[in-house]
Amino acid sequence: MRRCYSYSGLHIASEIEIPEWSPFETTDRTAAPDVFIRLEKAEERPAQDDDCRPVIEPTCHDFRVPEVGRYRVTDGREIVVTPTPDAGMREIRLFLLGSAWGALCYQRGVLILHASVVQIGDGAVALCGATGCGKSTIAAWLLAKGHRLVSDGLCRFELSAERPPRAHPAAPRLKLWRDTLEALGWSADGLERDHFRMDKFHLPIVEARSPQPLPLRAIYLLEWGEPDIVRLAGATALRRLVQTATYRGDLLEPMGQAAAHWQRCAELLRRVPVWEFRRPRDWSALEEAMNLLSAGIMSTCDSQLPVADP
Repeated sequence: MRRCYSYSGLHIASEIEIPEWSPFETTDRTAAPDVFIRLEKAEERPAQDDDCRPVIEPTCHDFRVPEVGRYRVTDGREIVVTPTPDAGMREIRLFLLGSAWGALCYQRGVLILHASVVQIGDGAVALCGATGCGKSTIAAWLLAKGHRLVSDGLCRFELSAERPPRAHPAAPRLKLWRDTLEALGWSADGLERDHFRMDKFHLPIVEARSPQPLPLRAIYLLEWGEPDIVRLAGATALRRLVQTATYRGDLLEPMGQAAAHWQRCAELLRRVPVWEFRRPRDWSALEEAMNLLSAGIMSTCDSQLPVADP
C-alpha cells in the first residue's frame, strides 16, 4: 500500500512504510507528489564487482550497499530501492533516509546539514559539529530542561527571501550513548540499538512539538575545551560550518553542487548568528558549560523576538 508523507516541505509518495516519518504521514491523496519512493522486486542474483561501482552525476546517484540492496536516485524526484533477498526493512530504511535522501536533496538544490536542532520558544537553535562532538548529548540536556526536539541528524534549512531561514522537523528520536542516558537518569532498557554502534541507542521523543518549520535563531558550532561562547563571523564561520555540518561532502563535486552548497551556507550565515561553544568532556564539569550555553541561547532568542507595534 502506498504511503504519503509531508516531510521537509515535500509531498512524498512511498511504496515503503517509513515508521521514522510516522508523525509526517498524511491521508491527503489529492496533492501531486514531489517525490516518489519505489520498491522493486528483490534482486535474484548477487551483484558483480562492476555493478557495485557507484554512479554520482548531477541528476543520478546509483549505489549499492552489500547485503542490503541498490538505490537509484534521479532528478530530485525519485528513489528506487531494489533490495537483496534477505535484506531487513530496518537496514533498507537506514540507507534510504541517509545517503539516498541526502542525494535527492542535493539534486533538488535543498540545503541539508547534519545537526541537532532544538525548539527554544517559537524558534529553533542548531547544534553542529564533527562526529562524536556531542550534538545529541547537548540536545538531550536541553530537552531535559523542557525544550523540544526538532531534528537529530539530517535537517533541511529552508532559505527564502520572504522570511527568515527555517528548520524543518525530522524523525522524533535522539541517538544517545549509554553513558549519556545514564548521566541524564534515563534507561536504555527496551531502546533500539544503533545499527553501527552497539552501545548507542535510539530514544523516541513522544512530547508534542510543532509540525511546522521553525525560524532558525542561532547556530552553535561545538568544540571541546574550557566553557566559553565566542561569536564567529565571515570566512571563518563559513568554513567551520561547511567543514563540520556538511552531509556526504563527497557527493557535492561530482553532482555539480559544491559551489551552490557553499553559497547556501553563506546565505544562511548572513541571516543567522553563529557561535562557537566550548565545553569539557568531563560530565562532572558539564553543568557549568551547559548553564552558559542556556543563558546564551535565551539571550540570542530573546533579542530576535518580533516587537509588536505600539
